[in-house]
Amino acid sequence: MNRQGSIEITYTRWRASFLRSTLIAACIFGLATLIPALFTSAPVYQAVYLILYLTVLAITFLRINDDVRAGTLVALIFAVGVAGITETGIRGDARLFVLGAIVLASLFFSWRAGWAVFILGIVLYALMGWLILTGRFAITNKRVEIGNLEIWITNIASMTMLSVLIINGIRLTQTEYENSRSQAYNFFSDLTAERSKLEERILERTRILDKRTSQLQAVAEVGKSIASYRNLAELLQRATHLIHEKFGYYHVGIFLLDERREFAVLAAANSEGGRRMLEKKHALKVGETGIVGYVAESLRARIALDVGADAVFFNNPDLPNTRSEMALPLVASGQLLGILDVQSAEARAFVEDDIATLQILAEQMAVAIRNANLFDETEKALETARSTYGQMSREAWSRMLRSRARVNFLATPPHTAQIQDDKVEPIIAKAVETGDLILGEDGLSISVPVKIRGQVIGAIRLKKADIAEAWTQDETNLAISLADQLSGALESARLYGESQQRAARESLVSDISARISASASRDAIVRETVQELGQAFGNTAVTFQLLNKPNGRDPFPVQGRSAADADRDGAEG
Repeated sequence: MNRQGSIEITYTRWRASFLRSTLIAACIFGLATLIPALFTSAPVYQAVYLILYLTVLAITFLRINDDVRAGTLVALIFAVGVAGITETGIRGDARLFVLGAIVLASLFFSWRAGWAVFILGIVLYALMGWLILTGRFAITNKRVEIGNLEIWITNIASMTMLSVLIINGIRLTQTEYENSRSQAYNFFSDLTAERSKLEERILERTRILDKRTSQLQAVAEVGKSIASYRNLAELLQRATHLIHEKFGYYHVGIFLLDERREFAVLAAANSEGGRRMLEKKHALKVGETGIVGYVAESLRARIALDVGADAVFFNNPDLPNTRSEMALPLVASGQLLGILDVQSAEARAFVEDDIATLQILAEQMAVAIRNANLFDETEKALETARSTYGQMSREAWSRMLRSRARVNFLATPPHTAQIQDDKVEPIIAKAVETGDLILGEDGLSISVPVKIRGQVIGAIRLKKADIAEAWTQDETNLAISLADQLSGALESARLYGESQQRAARESLVSDISARISASASRDAIVRETVQELGQAFGNTAVTFQLLNKPNGRDPFPVQGRSAADADRDGAEG
């Protein structure tokens, strides 16, 4: 309900309350007036007064429209005044009832209604005065003097003066009331308009906050989801689909910079047009082509609210429904990794606040992309290390197998014995050759290869005593597990042996260095060096000479020979 309606209801409520109280007062005081009138008035006036009082009771207690009640009450009071004039003339209380009718007409309706009743009253008094003074009408109460013309004029003048004062006062009051009501209406209208605007702003801010909250929640969900991916291609594809689902953009694309950082290459997209672009290896020149190229160069987010009016926008035939676009840089540790490109089929679908929200998502995506790249680099480095170590291990085992005799052991519980025969059983040879578990033709034997770093270094043959006991899956799995444990133990033993040899060499070098350092002269140092080398390598001749290579002369006549070298020369001589 509007404010003007509220003001009207307030005035109507006041008039109804005032009318009700006036009618109740009329019932009470009318009864007090009616009782003596029934004993002192003529029979005709007794009937008139009784009818008037009953009418007052009727309009007081029956359900009647307030305008009808008010009009009837004014008419009844005026009728009492008329009856008073016809009974007592100018001497009675008739003019009080006429004044009362004027006042009530002004209050219940308006000051114009008061003037109408006043004019009617003046006409009534003038007419009755002329009729009574000329003898054309005789008042019913013979004990009351009819008065003269001066008395009638004086009474009419006094009633006119009082009526004018009353009506004018009520007019001023009603005019001020109307002005106040108009001002109040204007005030309330302005207040209502301001409140409506405020409510609209609140609703708009609430909508924006709800949208921002929903977007932040979506950002958190997307960030949490993509953080678990280590494969870059899977991460990017999953990110485009999640952004499409959570934010409702019809196209989401992720561009990555090429190695030369000259082109932004589309790496993932969710839409059909985006998939066609992926098949064509879609790429945009950095700093030259489209909003993506602009963002790749400036490292600042860019919004195209109306792609038709944006000079930077690249019209892509694979995405004909695009009406607005936003691109954000994917930056991690100060380095640009790519561009997040989102497009909508609605014009002006983005606002500046969307940049702040999606920039958070872009930063999370950049971190996830960097982590995926680091993980991939780490995996490649580990794979290279594994490959290098595996190659070294295979070469070491190849050298070991070539340098050592074949090792064969046979276990027949409770005894274990080494076999000196160099013959290789066919089932073992086949397992070594194929690298797979081999089931013997007799059904009793299986052969499990022993592998180290992908290289087969031997095999284990297991044979049951009874053909009725077939090899079960659990037993073969156990054999394979034991072969794996054996390969690990053999590799550990080899590494331990190598470490022991390395420690022995380092100890030998340290001892030789200590003895050499103890010598003071050049000849002693050379002699000690060749002597220690000869002892370190066993039955090996060691000769050391200082020569001038270009002219063959010996500017340093120093030479050293080990004891083994000297003995060999003596034997030859």
